[in-house]
Order: sequence, then structure tokens, then C-alpha cells
Amino acid sequence: MPPTYEKVLTEREFERLIEGTYRIDSPNESLEARAAVLIGGRLGMRPGEVTHLDSSWIDWKRQMIRVPSHDQCTKGRNGGLCGYCRQAVQKQVSSSEQGANELRQQYWQPKTDAAARVIPFHFSSRVHVTLEYLDREHDGWPYSFSTLQRRLRSALDRAPELKPGSTSPHGLRATAASYHAGRGLDMPALRSMFGWRDIETAKQYMNLDGSRTRRALSSIH
Repeated sequence: MPPTYEKVLTEREFERLIEGTYRIDSPNESLEARAAVLIGGRLGMRPGEVTHLDSSWIDWKRQMIRVPSHDQCTKGRNGGLCGYCRQAVQKQVSSSEQGANELRQQYWQPKTDAAARVIPFHFSSRVHVTLEYLDREHDGWPYSFSTLQRRLRSALDRAPELKPGSTSPHGLRATAASYHAGRGLDMPALRSMFGWRDIETAKQYMNLDGSRTRRALSSIH
């Protein structure tokens, strides 16, 4: 099972989480929380991808997000690297032949080469609307990873029947994988959408909650 298995939400739980975003008092924070939940839980973007999402990534005509292989991070103090990217650089300094300054120039970059990909969003009007909001108001996701976590936490605190630790930013990505696999997205497409290196990771989600088995039984009975 995927390591985030316990953080995967069912479709009913996911709708409860969306409901929680509407219960946040601040209109802007409510919209931002909904964006975080939908982009993570339906598009399956990694937290680091969400926090670096820029309007230039969005292809409105084709309704796709193009995650680039490199996008210079300017989301930190005075236009420098954000905390997420600084930590990534620090992890590599000791094991890389490159110097810290050279490594800083490489961030932001996706987790792997396969993670530079195209993610369609035409299937969800809710995702489309929330991307329009981010594009219009902020030119993308405007905040740090810690703010992403806070917005999700606020939604969880207000979501009916969900516990505060029911999911996480990485759990939302796993929720998206389970959702699309359960609806019949095949392994090559799932691998491509989520930016996994190998097909084995996709296989882990193919029948995570029994949705595929249920659909197969329905087709013969």
C-alpha cells in the first residue's frame, strides 16, 4: 500500500472537506483553502508544485497545467528562495559536487524528471473556477508551504465528520490518485498525470478502495 494510504479520503469524505472550506469565515481564506483541497485532491499536484504554481503554467485554451522542469523561485523574502526550496538546497549541499549558489539557481524544480508533466483539468468545473481565482487574484498560488498546511487544517477543523488529521497535503495527492484510478484511468495515464517514474507506483492505486471491483461487477450484473 502507498505510505499515505491512511490519509486517503473517500469521495464522501472529500465532499465533507470541501464543505469545511465554505465554513471558513474569511472569504479569501475560504477560497484559498478550497483551491488547496481541489488542486491537491483532484489534480494530484505535490505540495511543492502547488506552492510554486504560477499563472504561466496554466494553458487555458487546452485546460491543462504544464509543470515545468525549472521555474526560478522568488517566493521567499526579498524575492529569494522560499523555505521549501532553501531546505531542498541544504539537503543536497553535502552530497553534491555543486556549490550552494549553483544549486540555488536550480530551484524551484520538480521532484523528478517525470514530474515535469501536463495535468488536464477539463474534467472539473470546480477546479477550473478555483484556478481562475488564483490566476486573477494572485497570478498563481501566492503563499508558502506552511500557509498551504494552515488552509488545509482550517478546512479539516470545520469539516463535518472528519478528524483534524484525516488527511494532509500528501494525503490529498494520494486521494486524487485513488479517485482517478477508481474511475477507470489506466496505469499509463495515471503514471503520466501524477509524474511517477515507474508503473509500480500507479499499480498501488488501481483498486485502493474497491472502486474498480465495484464498477466491474456492476458491468456484468
